[in-house]
Amino acid sequence: MIDKPGDMFDRDWEWAQLSRWVSSTVERASLGVMSGRRRQGKTFMLQAICEATGGFYFGATENVPRQEALRQLGNAVGDFLGSPGVTRFENWQQAIDGLLSLSTDRPIPVVLDEFPYLTGDAKELPSIIQHALAPRRKLRLDSRIRLLLCGSSISFMGGLLSGQAPLRGRAGFEMVLPVLQLPCRSRLLGIA
Repeated sequence: MIDKPGDMFDRDWEWAQLSRWVSSTVERASLGVMSGRRRQGKTFMLQAICEATGGFYFGATENVPRQEALRQLGNAVGDFLGSPGVTRFENWQQAIDGLLSLSTDRPIPVVLDEFPYLTGDAKELPSIIQHALAPRRKLRLDSRIRLLLCGSSISFMGGLLSGQAPLRGRAGFEMVLPVLQLPCRSRLLGIA
């Protein structure tokens, strides 16, 4: 179990589930999906798990064209590898394969936060991930990453794994982060 950060409010159960999946002994790449309403701590939790494990975090930007999103992701991967400006992805297949290659020796989380933003100009991305995580694909079998797709659109994220969706049956982890139950404001201020 990965120690929960001291500055994380509540979320004991959620942290335990996430850290159990990230550190699992499964010796191949695994897919996870996390969703939940905005301002509930998804990004905080995902950045914290990446910091604790040496994982990779990428937060997508809304309304960015495909080539710019690929450039931003390539820059983030280059920074992660200690080679700023070196990593270039020409297409999403190359990008996903690059992410799969980030770890072959130990499990690490590889987070694509605000995943729906990436699919805005790349509707084929879930299908590309499906093929990248094919059960007998060598790159998947050699990889130890825990690819985690995250987003605030609960319906979109849930749809990734439902019905005839390309990623149905591929996820080893799924979490809808519940709304935090904060104490009422008057208690926080010490007002009776």
